[in-house]
Amino acid sequence: MSSSETVLEVSNLTKIYGRELGLGGRRVGRRVVGARDVSFSVRRGEIFGFLGPNGAGKTTVMRSILDYLHIQEGTITVFGMDHHRDALKIRKRIGYVPGDLSLYENFTGNELIDYYGGFRPVDPEDIEELRSVFRVDLTLNVKALSSGNRQQVGLILALASKPDFLILDEPTSGLDPLMAANAHRLLKELKAEGKTIFLSSHDLAEVQAVCDRIGIIKEGEMILVEEVENLVSKFLQNVRVSFTSEVPDLETLEAIDSVISAEAEDEDTLLLKVKEDINELLKVLTRYEIDRLSIEDATLEEILVRFETSRTVSL
Repeated sequence: MSSSETVLEVSNLTKIYGRELGLGGRRVGRRVVGARDVSFSVRRGEIFGFLGPNGAGKTTVMRSILDYLHIQEGTITVFGMDHHRDALKIRKRIGYVPGDLSLYENFTGNELIDYYGGFRPVDPEDIEELRSVFRVDLTLNVKALSSGNRQQVGLILALASKPDFLILDEPTSGLDPLMAANAHRLLKELKAEGKTIFLSSHDLAEVQAVCDRIGIIKEGEMILVEEVENLVSKFLQNVRVSFTSEVPDLETLEAIDSVISAEAEDEDTLLLKVKEDINELLKVLTRYEIDRLSIEDATLEEILVRFETSRTVSL
């Protein structure tokens, strides 16, 4: 990958919170790992999903990218510039929606847009387009808005200047299904225009619908970066097989390397979760009389659950 294709490059990022001190022969204080040796990149014109359980380090990484946190080790470059030394230049090209979105409550949505426009050029036609997408009443004070409508205001502010790079932490949190669908459509349109989007979300259907690649972080460590299509098809498949007579023992099937689990749906049908190559399983199954066989890719949610219950990238 050439540098011109890379918008974000994170290399060996480590962030430790707190510290331990020696006091009278005792250790006091506490060190908490926010991120450890995290490395990944985001390409121009892609939507990159950032996943992990609560407390995994997602917010730490995102705030480190924006230079809101001081990192102890590693490097971060955005548009080829150092995230700390060139922070002001970088932020002019970034739109950001934090997970803990906070807005001036005594401002109306329109007043916030005008205020924001004093810092970055905003095209009135783009604002009108965003109004039509989100349909929040921008004449109301923020304090009168629901959490979902506040989120829409935050998205409008982040998108108003058509930034080259969007960093979105739970961007559709609180949105109703229609508004969330509108947001997804808009993100895809921005991608088609060559914009780059870094998206953290707990909505796995959202990630599967809009993201090109995902990274999974757990306990501060990056455990996987993969294309969404490859992840879904390569790492986990659901196999349902019905037999006309003899049914193989579950233990026999679970002894196969690619079979993660096997369970009986009824007396004639088995449900199997299989990783990667299923040829060995199919060879075993051909010894039996099969009535029906179906193979489906697992959902992203099923895959993530497997990663969250394992310390390794092997399912």
